[in-house]
Amino acid sequence: YSSAARAKVLLQASPVDEDTSGPGFDSAYKGKQSASEGVVGLLETIKSDFARTVKQTEQAEKKAQADFVEFEQTCKSDIAGKEMTQTLSEEDLEKTDAAIGQKTDDLTTAQGLVDSALKTIEDLKPMCIDTGMTFAERAQKREEEIAALKSAICVLDTDGVESDCK
Repeated sequence: YSSAARAKVLLQASPVDEDTSGPGFDSAYKGKQSASEGVVGLLETIKSDFARTVKQTEQAEKKAQADFVEFEQTCKSDIAGKEMTQTLSEEDLEKTDAAIGQKTDDLTTAQGLVDSALKTIEDLKPMCIDTGMTFAERAQKREEEIAALKSAICVLDTDGVESDCK
């Protein structure tokens, strides 16, 4: 394209041209060569813009890839940590549920023992309650009971072995 300015143009001659003085120009048509510099310059500008855009896009892609890798690693470690926490929490929950069940059984057993002890206390209470007699009355009643038992022994001792019966 750059050699078009120096090119020779082959014009077909017609017999009519020989009779006339010609079209009015005496050299080859070389076009508007200087106008092409604007188009070529525009294309070069577009090319440099595309090259810059490609470079920026590649840099942005590399940065995005690095950011993604970092984000992915962070998320995976976070997920693994939370899964471990969940597993430990579930195990702790199972142990706590088992402990609650055991403690409930222990409570039921202890409550049964308390109820049994209270019943025993209620059964023994009448023996400990004041019967309305004073100490002197109880002592005299005890002495009378001892004397009655001794006389019963004497009645039963027909051989005279007992010393109190003689």
